[in-house]
Amino acid sequence: MVIRISHSQHPNLSMKKNSPKPDRQPNAVTPPPTALPAESCKPPTLRNLFAIDPRSLALFRIAIGLLLLADLLVRATDLTAMYTDDGMFPRAVIHHHFTSIWIWSFHFGSGTWAFQAVLFGIAAVLALALLVGFKTRWVVIGSWLMLMSVQNRVPPILYGGDHILRMLLFWAMFLPLERVWSVDTWLKNRRGNAVEESDWSPVLSVASAAILLQMALMYLCSAIYKSNPDWFQGGVITGTLAHDFYAKPLAAWALHFPQLLTGLTWGTFLLEWAGPLLLFVPWRTVWVRLAVVTALAAMHLGIELLLTVGLFSFVALAGLTLFLPAVFWNSRLFARFPLPTGQHKVPTSSGNEPSALHWASQGLCGLLLIYVLAVNLAGLFGRSQPNRRIPGSRFLNEAGGLAQKWNMFEDTPSKDGWYVARALLNDRSEVDLLRQGTPVNWERPVCPAVLYPNHRWRQLFREMSYEDALGYQVFRQPVAEFICRRWNTQHPPPRQVSKFEFIYSIETSSINENGSKVDVTVRERLLRINVSGK
Repeated sequence: MVIRISHSQHPNLSMKKNSPKPDRQPNAVTPPPTALPAESCKPPTLRNLFAIDPRSLALFRIAIGLLLLADLLVRATDLTAMYTDDGMFPRAVIHHHFTSIWIWSFHFGSGTWAFQAVLFGIAAVLALALLVGFKTRWVVIGSWLMLMSVQNRVPPILYGGDHILRMLLFWAMFLPLERVWSVDTWLKNRRGNAVEESDWSPVLSVASAAILLQMALMYLCSAIYKSNPDWFQGGVITGTLAHDFYAKPLAAWALHFPQLLTGLTWGTFLLEWAGPLLLFVPWRTVWVRLAVVTALAAMHLGIELLLTVGLFSFVALAGLTLFLPAVFWNSRLFARFPLPTGQHKVPTSSGNEPSALHWASQGLCGLLLIYVLAVNLAGLFGRSQPNRRIPGSRFLNEAGGLAQKWNMFEDTPSKDGWYVARALLNDRSEVDLLRQGTPVNWERPVCPAVLYPNHRWRQLFREMSYEDALGYQVFRQPVAEFICRRWNTQHPPPRQVSKFEFIYSIETSSINENGSKVDVTVRERLLRINVSGK
């Protein structure tokens, strides 16, 4: 008896009679998918909250590499002015005012221009290697060391952007930044090595949790510091946009909309409070996280358009890329950026067990995360040098660079004014050395922030205007001497400086005899030196 079964009735026999049989590979494994499954389909888990997609890590690596290069480029314009013994901050001056034995720097090795240029070159090569992902494990450590070194060389010019960049690079030393879109991966594939499952799965570790929590801590602590009457009244953004050290030209236009600025002040305050908490909600994590990241990114872009805050906004945006989930990368917009493909090898229990070094590094990372949490809590509940009570704080804060306090713009910036660098020349003429030697003009500049070469000069001059416990006023004299020395080397004796003054001008309002409000400029002499014979 013969039973006929048609191909249409049996789905497994739909192959044509004469079709060649495929080669059978009993041990073959299906290649990994080019996109991870949507996380929203999973129940809320620790992985959803603290894992980082390898493509997000790759984008973060590229962004950090670019930021390190940008930071070096800005610093290189002041190589002589800020990093040599012929500049504003000779090593003896820094050692005199920053006496801790834990403040170390390769840049202390010599005060010559050539030595500093070599170190800058090494840092640039490391940043380029990090950017492309070559020898990533080593270059991220080297980049962190060079960043610590150049920051410790001149502490007076540091600001919030430096601190968050340093901390992100610190936690990055514990993360596999080379998983995708790197020269390391390309070389691995070129050598014929199989792509491991761990190369395209989300990275979940103590380090991934630490770097995400670091970003959240920055926003949350900033919101706590902002919980004061200045922010409750809604006038901080207006006051900041009117501040001479921060305002960009576009800020003058924005000041015409006071009600909008009041709303933005409250909106920023609420976003910084709610944002870091919503980033870790265990329900609909992916979509809530995407919304929060979008809102925070918009906030930083707005800050960058209106205020001079150095690289801070861009560093914050780089940190936010770590929160981008697989759903973001799996969308049609980024379909051309898939996960690694090629031969795939399922890990075996003998070949892919985490090494003892891995567990040791993650254990160390966990202890340091606890310490960082303690540092932030101490800063919130303490005042002057609160971290001194924490065991080992001097070593970890200064040698390890873990010191942090996120109190940026906690109130309306004070000491709103501009400098006049008044120089009396040997020919009896008076010029302003901050305005390329033009005659002294006491009127307020249209945009005072542009008087200074870059954001590091603005940071320095802003801090020097105060007489406070930080003591940055002690740098007025070496800064003034350098400015005069640089002018004198570029001009003949009749046009050289004989006397110099730092005048700080503040514009205030007062009521005259008729009861009318008038603007008054108050001038404060911060420093006066005789330069003859220098």
